Amino acid sequence: MPATLSGSLDTFSLADLLQWLEINGLSGRVTLVRRGIRRTVDVKEGAIVYVSSSVPEERLATHLVRQGVLPAADVYELLAENFTTGSTLTHLILEKGLLSREELAEAVEGLALRILLDLFRWSGAAFEFDPTFSTENVLKIQLSLRGQMLAIQGAKSVDDSQRIRLSLARDDDLEAPWEKELQPQTVAQTFWSILDRLPADAAAGAGSMKDRFLVFSRFSARVLEALRTPFRFLAPYPDTVELLRAALRDSAGPDHLVRIAALDPLLTLDLLYLANSIETEPGRLTATTSQAVDTLGGAALRRLVELLIDPASAPHRDRLDRIVRRAAVSTAVAASHVSATTDVDPELAYTLGLLEPLGSFDLLKLLLAEDFEPGPFRAAALRQYRPVFGGVLARKVNLPRPFAEVLGSAGEVGSQSSEAEQLIFFAKQLVPGDQIGHEWSSDDPALADRWSVIASDPQLPARIARDVAGLKDLLGI
Repeated sequence: MPATLSGSLDTFSLADLLQWLEINGLSGRVTLVRRGIRRTVDVKEGAIVYVSSSVPEERLATHLVRQGVLPAADVYELLAENFTTGSTLTHLILEKGLLSREELAEAVEGLALRILLDLFRWSGAAFEFDPTFSTENVLKIQLSLRGQMLAIQGAKSVDDSQRIRLSLARDDDLEAPWEKELQPQTVAQTFWSILDRLPADAAAGAGSMKDRFLVFSRFSARVLEALRTPFRFLAPYPDTVELLRAALRDSAGPDHLVRIAALDPLLTLDLLYLANSIETEPGRLTATTSQAVDTLGGAALRRLVELLIDPASAPHRDRLDRIVRRAAVSTAVAASHVSATTDVDPELAYTLGLLEPLGSFDLLKLLLAEDFEPGPFRAAALRQYRPVFGGVLARKVNLPRPFAEVLGSAGEVGSQSSEAEQLIFFAKQLVPGDQIGHEWSSDDPALADRWSVIASDPQLPARIARDVAGLKDLLGI
């Protein structure tokens, strides 16, 4: 079994790499990364059998809809199964007889060739060949072109109108900002910077400086790994599953699903991810559950519910899951009330509040998995990476701009911050007892003036408390 091979396309060109794989008849997956974009090339006995990309415009589902190969309704239904079960899109299409093997092969080959040719513009990209990855030539597509042949075609295919915009980044800026922030040298600088910001007694702490640094380094490495991992569907809470089961049994309409999702941030995020999975225009991205339901259509929603209520997919829920849900529901209710004083739509405000705690959800799990001593240093480590973690989550799920602003916020809000950030800041002030993660704060007098106007309504806290208490009782949290 050949060993894993890794390096840079500056030292081992893509043409040479593909030729080497073909000549030696190797099988496995080549992963190439540049500025946070990930592309993969699967080979079977030297032949290229599949190519994929994390760029929305280069995903197979998007390609099939844009090229008119399959209608969007069919693709959403396929993606519901793909996201929940892990079955590949190509397998599902063939199993359901939506396309012949030849028709699908033609579509896949066209997309693969386009991605491959653009890869020749990726000078300096990091690559890794994993021979242990199991590949199969399901479609029998003819992509076993020699590396040199592809290089020649790539040189001839310089058509600026067809280049993916993210491939036009400067060659001397190959890493995404969050990748730079999590490189070992930067992590070391961040560690000392955190200690410098802590009070003297907190900086001293209980553990040795060496132990602290090792824990922080391990945590940073796990954060980087998590950021590089594609988003995976989140199994909803057990009571949500029961509500979905009843809705399916009673043939409930889409509005009923919207009401169920309003109680579960995990289901809401799944619905937005599915609805935005084939959308590439920022101005057309789905922002609320009701919009997601309208976008997906009845068939895809029914299939999604069928898969989500499968007992085999129900995970164990721990105390942190319940805490996150409590924070999500409380912030959502407060945000929907505060929206009356802003230009933000109430349903969008509720959804922003519901998803805000998810920016810290997986990060908190990583933090608690390490041997951090409780206290200011652990809190500072969480605060350090919360903005980048939440911001990358928003990009993975392809969420609209207000979500990226909220999930990627450092929590230091002023009158120049986005309307979405200000909204969530005010909402969190009204339900302080249910907040998790880093604290949102402000020292902007103008924002304080705006807060005084909101707080001048003596009935507002009572209304929020009543609605939050009602939902908590309903959910048993």
